[in-house]
Amino acid sequence: MFLAWKEIRYAKMKFLLITGIITLITSLVLSISGLANGLSVDNASAIKNMTADIYVVEESDQHQLERSMMTPDDIDAVKGGSPLGLKMVEMIHDGETVNISLFALDSESPFMPDGEESVKLAPYELLADPALKKEGYKPGDTFTYGEKTWIIRGFTEERFSYGHTPVMFTSIETWKDLLGDDLRYQALLFKDHEGEDIPSNLDKASKDDILSNVPGFSAEQGSLKMMVIFLLIISAIVLATFFYVMTLQKLHQYGVLKAIGAKTGILLRALFVQISILSTFGILAGNTLTYGLTQLIPGDVPFEISSGMILLNNGLILAMAWIGSLLSFRSIMNVDPLEAIGGVK
Repeated sequence: MFLAWKEIRYAKMKFLLITGIITLITSLVLSISGLANGLSVDNASAIKNMTADIYVVEESDQHQLERSMMTPDDIDAVKGGSPLGLKMVEMIHDGETVNISLFALDSESPFMPDGEESVKLAPYELLADPALKKEGYKPGDTFTYGEKTWIIRGFTEERFSYGHTPVMFTSIETWKDLLGDDLRYQALLFKDHEGEDIPSNLDKASKDDILSNVPGFSAEQGSLKMMVIFLLIISAIVLATFFYVMTLQKLHQYGVLKAIGAKTGILLRALFVQISILSTFGILAGNTLTYGLTQLIPGDVPFEISSGMILLNNGLILAMAWIGSLLSFRSIMNVDPLEAIGGVK
């Protein structure tokens, strides 16, 4: 600790530059991770936050909810479960078109999300995604769709969005009245389903399967996660280069320390502590910078970041810094005191 801190104080600008690089890397990783999570929430939080674990849907190679068409007879053929209706609609509010994902569930279903206030939905009443509240909507606001007037009764506690559109929940009675003779359902929801076999024209799908088949979800998340992975690899290479060059510049000093009896383990621990200090300060500064940037991001940009995500990314960046230091460790272990001292002019 003594050796590490003394050198940092002696060469302030050099170590400040490295800390700045770690700060920028941390901020960039957190920003991309926040964007990936924000897009995930904006695209599929209705599935992620739904408490159902098993979905019975129409047989298909791709289990996309909006493409599944189940008749009332299909629903009756499977015992238990809660029917789900899903329709992407355009509602009119004050003369403006609002894109909505309309979800229909039985009001007594365990899968109906909790509202900020306890409400029982009457016909053509809605429980809305709280993102709409941020856009200025409030309970009592009315919409027009299908020659019917719909009323927001309240908002859900959690985010519910599907296909980058806010979700509005309505009752199954409203769904039946809305579709009439063309009544179709998109899925039958279960907490688990280990009972009898389902009809051959239906499939049983897990939540993860349904989630991965939400349009655009896998492509968005895969691209952004690959960006984060490559950024972490690049950060390890950049930091390894910096630390290695710094170590080469100090080989004669390490040689002198070895010549006067300093053990290799002490020198390695000093470098490890030095890297840990620089990385910690850089990561903390990167978190602060990211927080400042989030205050400038427009409200319509999907950006979500959690404490768990911050801790995970901080840990990965710190690990990359340690991995990047291994090349420097090797140089210290192999330095010969006589050659290092002889190189001093």
